[in-house]
Amino acid sequence: MSHSKSPQLMKLYKPLMDNYQYLVQKSSSRSNKNLESIKTYFSDEELYYLGNKSVSIVGTNGKTSTATMLNGLLLSEGVKTCLFTSPHLIALNERIQTNTNTISDSELDSHMSSLRAFENENNIVLGYFESIFLIAAKTFIEKELGIFIVEAGIGGRLDTTSILNSRTVCLTNVGLDHTELLGNSVKEILHEKLLVSQQIENFILGSSQIHKEYESYIKSLLNITDNQYSLGFVSESRNTFKASAQKNYVKSNQNTAQAVGKVILNNLNINKNTGEFTTSHKYIRPNGRFQIINEKPNFKILDGAHNPPGIKAFFDLLEDSYSEHETNRIDCYIAFNKNKDFEKMVNIIWSKKYVNVKILEDDLFDDQLDSRLLYEYHNSEGKQFAKGTLNEFHSTNKPSILLGSLYLVGEYIKEYK
Repeated sequence: MSHSKSPQLMKLYKPLMDNYQYLVQKSSSRSNKNLESIKTYFSDEELYYLGNKSVSIVGTNGKTSTATMLNGLLLSEGVKTCLFTSPHLIALNERIQTNTNTISDSELDSHMSSLRAFENENNIVLGYFESIFLIAAKTFIEKELGIFIVEAGIGGRLDTTSILNSRTVCLTNVGLDHTELLGNSVKEILHEKLLVSQQIENFILGSSQIHKEYESYIKSLLNITDNQYSLGFVSESRNTFKASAQKNYVKSNQNTAQAVGKVILNNLNINKNTGEFTTSHKYIRPNGRFQIINEKPNFKILDGAHNPPGIKAFFDLLEDSYSEHETNRIDCYIAFNKNKDFEKMVNIIWSKKYVNVKILEDDLFDDQLDSRLLYEYHNSEGKQFAKGTLNEFHSTNKPSILLGSLYLVGEYIKEYK
C-alpha cells in the first residue's frame, strides 16, 4: 500500500516541517547572544510573572534529575507545572513538559512561527537553546500554569534562562566543567552560576561541601539572610532535611528536590512536612541517569555522566547499589565529547579494578572525541583496553555499562530501545 500524501496534505505538513527543520538547523549555527534583545519577546508584565513563578536550577551535575524529581513532587501536590530541561535524548519535544505531557509538534510549530517573526522584526538570530527556552516560557504563560521549573544551560550569569530573574534558585553542586567559559576554579564557576538571577529571594543549596566552604560568600554575593538560605542535606549546625547519602547521588538529588519543594509549597501557602515526601511520592528519575535496562545478575546500565565529578558519582552509586561480588568484572563501554576532560574521566574509570574498559569505535554523535585519542592515551599510560561497538554492548550477556555522554545514551536508546 502506498503511504504517499496527497498534495493537500503535503500543504498541511510543509509548514510544520519547515518550522521544525528551521529549529533543528539552529543547533549547528551561531546565535546573537543579546539577552536584552531576547527579553523583548516578553512584555514587562510577563517577565514579572515569570520571575515570580519560576525556579531556576543551576549546577554542574544533577540539574535534570533534581528538576524532574521536583516536577513529580509538585504534581503530586496538585501544582500545575511546566518543566524545561536539556539536552534531550531522542526528540527535542522532551525538553518542554507541561504537567505530565511533552509539548506536541503542532505547538512547537505555532511557537516557531512566532519566533521567526520576532527574529525578522528585530533583525536577530536566536540560537537553538534560546529558541526552545523561549517556547517553554511562552507555553508556561499561555497555559497559566503554577510553577515554571527551569534547568539552566551552561553557567548562569550569561545563560539565556537568566532573563527570568527567578526569585527562587537552586544550586545542586559545583565542579570543574566548562572551564573555558566559566573559569578555572570552583569559586569562579560558583560566581557565574549564582548570578543566574539578580532578584533571588529564596536560595536552596544541595552541596554540603559548597556550604562548608562558601556559605558566607554566597550570602554576601546574593545579599540574602539565613531565612532565605535553605539546605538540601543535614549539616552539623542546621538539622534541616534528611541526610543525603554521600555515595548515592540519586538520594542527594531527591533531598535537594524536597528542599526546593518545601520552599515553593510554603510560598504557595501549601503547608507540607518534608518528611512526608519520601513516603507519599515516588520519585521519577530521568532516562540516561543510572538507567538500569537489564537487572541482576547480568545487569546493564546507561549513564550520561560526562565530567569527572559525574563519573565519580556514578561509580559511588554503583558501589552503593551492588555488592562487591556483583561488580566483580564489568565491561565499561565509553565515548566522550571532544571538549571534555577525558583524561581525568578515564583515570577515575581505571581506578576501578573491577572494570574492563572498552572504547567504542562507532561514530555515534556530533562532537564525539576521536577514539584514536583514547587508544593513544591508554597506550601511553600502559593501560589495558579493548575495542567495542554499540551493538556489542547491546548484545552482551555480561554485566556492562554504557558511559561518558548523554548524547551517547540517546543514540543507544534511539537505535535499540
